[in-house]
Amino acid sequence: MTDNYLEPGRLTSGLLAVAVHALFIAVLVFGIRWQQRLPDPVVVELWQEIPPLKPQPIARPPEPPPPPPTPKPQPPPPEPPKPVLQPKPVPTPAAPSKADIELKEKQRKLKEQKAAEEAQRLEELRQKEEARKEAEARRREEQLRQEELKKQEEARRKEEEKRHEEARRTEELRMEKEAEARRVAILDEQQKLAQEVKARAEEEARKRAVAEAAAAKQRQLQQYILGIKKKVTARVVLPPGMTGNPEAVYSVTLLPGGEVLDVKLVKSSGVPAYDAAVERAIHAADPLPVPSDPDMFQQLRQANYKFRPIE
Repeated sequence: MTDNYLEPGRLTSGLLAVAVHALFIAVLVFGIRWQQRLPDPVVVELWQEIPPLKPQPIARPPEPPPPPPTPKPQPPPPEPPKPVLQPKPVPTPAAPSKADIELKEKQRKLKEQKAAEEAQRLEELRQKEEARKEAEARRREEQLRQEELKKQEEARRKEEEKRHEEARRTEELRMEKEAEARRVAILDEQQKLAQEVKARAEEEARKRAVAEAAAAKQRQLQQYILGIKKKVTARVVLPPGMTGNPEAVYSVTLLPGGEVLDVKLVKSSGVPAYDAAVERAIHAADPLPVPSDPDMFQQLRQANYKFRPIE
C-alpha cells in the first residue's frame, strides 16, 4: 500500500462537493449585485431668484400720431442669475449584507472541512502504512517459520521415501513372483478357453448348417405347397352369386407320384356349393406336384390346404 492510495469514491465525491459549492457562491454573488444596483443620478438646476418679467404694453385706441418724440436710451435688462450646480452625491460603501456574511461563513467552514478531511486522510494513510508494516513483519516472520517447517518436513519426507523405497522393492519382488504364477495360470486358462471356444464355434457352425438346410427345405416345401394350391385354385369353378371370401380347409392324402389318394373336408366355408367346387378341383388337378426327396414328401403326404375364392 502506498502513501498516494485513495479510497474508492473519494475523488468523485470531492469533485462533486466543490462543484456544488461553486454553484452556490455564484448564485449568492449574482443576488447581491442585483440588490445593490444604484439608481442613475438625476441632475437638477437650482435658481437663486426668478428673473423679472417684462411688462406687457396695454392696448389703447389709436390717437392721432403726435410728433415723433426724441428716443431715450433704454437700460439693459438685468442678467439672469447663473444656476448653482450641486455636487453629485458620492455613494457611501454599503454595509456587508447578510448574504455576504453567510457566504464568507460558508467559505470559512468549507476550508475548515477540507482541512479536517485532509488531516483525516493523512491520519488514515498513516494508520494504513503502520498496519501494512505490521502485516509485512508478521508475513516475514510467518515465512521464516514456514521455511523452517519446510526443512524439517523435507528431512522427514526423505527418510520416509527411503523406507518406502525398501518396502517397494520387497513388494515388487513378491508381486513379480505372484505375477509369474498368475501368468502361468492364465496361459492354462486361455488354452482351455480357446479349446472351449473352438468346440462351441464348431457346434454353432453345425447347428447353423442344419438350420440353414432345414430352412432351405422349408422354403422348398412352401414352394410345393403354393404349387399345389395354385394348380387346384386354377380349376375351381365358383358357383353363381358367390359373395364374400369364405375359407374352406381340405385334408389331402397323396401318393409318391402326386396322385390324390383321399380328400376330406376339415372346415366348411359355409357355402356348400363352393366346398363341392374346391373338392372337384382337387381331383381335377390330379396328379399334384410333389418333391422327389422322400423325407420332404413325407411332410406333404397328408397335409391340410386352405382355399379362398380370392387369394
